[in-house]
Amino acid sequence: GLVNSTAINWFHEWPQEALISVSKKFLQKLEVLPAIYLDSVARFMSFVHTQVNATSRVYLQSERRYNYTTPKSFLEQISLYAKLLLQKSAELAGKVDRLENGLDKLKSTADQVDDLKEKLAIQEVELQVKNDAADALIEIVRVETEKVSTEKAIADGEERKVALIATEVSKKQQ
Repeated sequence: GLVNSTAINWFHEWPQEALISVSKKFLQKLEVLPAIYLDSVARFMSFVHTQVNATSRVYLQSERRYNYTTPKSFLEQISLYAKLLLQKSAELAGKVDRLENGLDKLKSTADQVDDLKEKLAIQEVELQVKNDAADALIEIVRVETEKVSTEKAIADGEERKVALIATEVSKKQQ
């Protein structure tokens, strides 16, 4: 076999400070990540990457198989975190908007119910006044009906007397 200009590339693990620095650099671009969490998230990213390296060494010893973690995999981890953060933030914002719209609708419905209750109270008062007026009118009609009935009875009695007198007069004239 021919071998020409062969070089072996050795990758050394990044120091903890470098991982934190790279994490901060990429995470600062995320507007949805509050600044107070930036340091904690960067440290956690670094911790996870170093733990994966340590676990990979244990895996190599126990299973005799390699699991490579490279700077590219660290950057992919940051990219995945950023993607998930943006996705979940958008979902959460949508849910917040939906809840706010629901609360606005509930508030407007409650206001409409209050307005309808006020109108109903006013209409109940008006209805009571009209019912009282109708009751008074019914009482007046009843009293007048009794008067008319009494007068009709008197008139009927007078009519009978007149008819009786008319009958007597016609008998006397014969």
